[in-house]
Amino acid sequence: MDGGIDKETLPADLTKLAMDTFSSQVSPVALKKLIDSIPAEIQLYDGLADVQQKPRSTFFLLKDNKDYLPDLTLAQREDLESKARTILRPQIITSWNNVLAASAAGKDVPFFDMELAKEILPPTQVQEMQQKKYIIDTTVDNKKILFSAPNKDLENILAAFKKEAIAIAGEKEGQLIIQEYETALVTRSTALNNDPVKFIYSTNSKIEELNVQLNALEGEAQSQLKSEITEELINAQIALGVPEHKQRVMTTQEATNFVETYKLKSQENAAESQAMLASLRDNFGEFDSKALQELQAAGLPFTAVFAMTLANDIEAEKFFSFDSKVEQDKLKDWGKKNDIKFSDIEAEIATNSDLQEFENIIRRNNNIDSSQAISLMDNMQNVMAYYALNEMYTNTKFDQADAVESAANMFLKNFQIEETYFIPLKYDGKDLTEFGTTAGAVKDKAELIKEYYLEDFNAVAFKSTDPFNQGVSEQELSDKHKRMMRLHGEWRNKGDGTGLVFGVVLDGGQFATVVNADGKELSFNFNDTSYTLPGTDMQMDIKKLRVTDVPTEYEIGQIKGYSGFTVNEGEAMVDKKIINNTSFSDKLVTRIKDNEGIGKQGLNTPYQLEYTVNGKKVKEDFYTVGHGHKLSKDAEIREYSDEEIEKFFEEDMKAADKSVKKLIKVASIDREAYEILVEMAFQMGGQGLAGFKKTIAAINKGDYEEASKHMLYNYNENGTIKGKTLWHQQTGKRAKRLSDLMAQIK
Repeated sequence: MDGGIDKETLPADLTKLAMDTFSSQVSPVALKKLIDSIPAEIQLYDGLADVQQKPRSTFFLLKDNKDYLPDLTLAQREDLESKARTILRPQIITSWNNVLAASAAGKDVPFFDMELAKEILPPTQVQEMQQKKYIIDTTVDNKKILFSAPNKDLENILAAFKKEAIAIAGEKEGQLIIQEYETALVTRSTALNNDPVKFIYSTNSKIEELNVQLNALEGEAQSQLKSEITEELINAQIALGVPEHKQRVMTTQEATNFVETYKLKSQENAAESQAMLASLRDNFGEFDSKALQELQAAGLPFTAVFAMTLANDIEAEKFFSFDSKVEQDKLKDWGKKNDIKFSDIEAEIATNSDLQEFENIIRRNNNIDSSQAISLMDNMQNVMAYYALNEMYTNTKFDQADAVESAANMFLKNFQIEETYFIPLKYDGKDLTEFGTTAGAVKDKAELIKEYYLEDFNAVAFKSTDPFNQGVSEQELSDKHKRMMRLHGEWRNKGDGTGLVFGVVLDGGQFATVVNADGKELSFNFNDTSYTLPGTDMQMDIKKLRVTDVPTEYEIGQIKGYSGFTVNEGEAMVDKKIINNTSFSDKLVTRIKDNEGIGKQGLNTPYQLEYTVNGKKVKEDFYTVGHGHKLSKDAEIREYSDEEIEKFFEEDMKAADKSVKKLIKVASIDREAYEILVEMAFQMGGQGLAGFKKTIAAINKGDYEEASKHMLYNYNENGTIKGKTLWHQQTGKRAKRLSDLMAQIK
């Protein structure tokens, strides 16, 4: 039986059917011809079924076995062969493409039926396949080595393989084999650049097997194995020569899947989406910041990124409160009802000068991919706009300007911004002090390397095709490279946000990281407290550098493992609680001079300051010169010498110091708080500072956070904001910066 048909009785049944049906309708000759064709028709039916179900074996039976379907006519056999060819041709091409793909990936190639290909495909195409198959079979094992060998060994390995190719295949065939090896190296380089984790999964059997085991585990065991796999992936990438800023901990598809799941859960169950973020630390261990950076590139909402990395618990709660589109739409609807346009908030945030300074750093750090920088800033501005809108929703005393300022401050207070890079005050969600360092120490380490240890790093000169460099010796090229590092070298943030990397700004503005002979970049992570020169075993001497940022008392107390300074360390430190000491830190002096600025005609020329209060321009009725020195009304309006300017500054500092000492009622306060008060007195005079009674009272009680609030706002008796202080209105940015510094003191 075949599908309900009895094959044994079928010929007799069809013969009877033909006779019953056509005996009275056609001539005996025609009827006999019809009946004689029945066996062939049955075999044709069987042949068509065989062609569909087993085209290869059917093709060869039709071609070579006369006993297969013997009743078919020649035309019928040829038609079945043609149908088999039509089915087999795309199957052969697919099989061949699988061979090419496996070869390109450095894997064992699957079986390919070359004999069948000879029968089905044109001879010229088969000849090309045979030649390629020979090269593939000859190179398959060596390509596995090329795909997995450490980067430092590649040059020698390739040279040996090239020599072997010529020896076994001759010059002509050998060159084709060499071309296969060189193509493999290009494939390796491209794959490692685009998706290194995917490449390693496909070429590293050990890690691939671990990943298979991972899918069979759950809970803590799964997280532990995932963390082990991540470490293996990083080690494999290091061995393969992937630059640190290009190293990844997940495939592009893994990151995309995570983000899609997160977005879905954030709409349905906020607790589950937050749990997904929390799992990153368990799954990726010390590399969770890399994971987060990859997820951000894959589209993870910036609310999640910020909550994970920078925000405190209260701020994180705020961010998660508008993480979903539903909550965002609610805030927008509230804004519309109160004539607040979300687009206006975004525009105001985009033009905030402090944020623009940060944006410039982002753009510099993404100069190769400007679209990434634009996307990042757009995301940041969008989230801060929601934050500002939320501030207005929860605090009715906040107008739009206050809310935007609060959002900008909330973000920027987490960074120390330098000329070409920024330092986050939190790393992996923890204060830098928990790792035993500070932002100032990070900056000092970077400056120490740049000033004293660049040559010790032994950077390799950039490979150049510049015709002016042709014929130049290695030593001359190396000397030129050293000059470039000195003149055009700078620190920038690493691509994964974990630290700083040193490089040279080339013609056209492109940034090229420097590497040494071992292929290691000159870079370090923010939580690296060692003074080992990156990429070497050399211990650096911090005493060579004059420390520019002395840590605050709070930072010192928070440093992990701190139990008091040694005698030598103590001598090196500025006393943080000497109120009677009239010397000032370099940081304060520099900050005041920077904040005071100079007139349009220079430091030595008197000028009248103009500013805006409540929308109206106000011009002072006195002249200022130097670093904010107020000239008396009978003073000469003339050019003042540098010596006179410096003398004015010293006198003003002494006056400010004296004013502060009159207001402080306790034996000592934090040195940072004291110097903030000195700067306020320097700017507004002792009488102006004395008007900040609640700020002074809070400082005398040691409540620096409370003091910071009263520096910016006046409050009603019920605790609600009454309005900005006059100082905040006149010099908002400076007031905010000093208030932020005060709030950070604990």
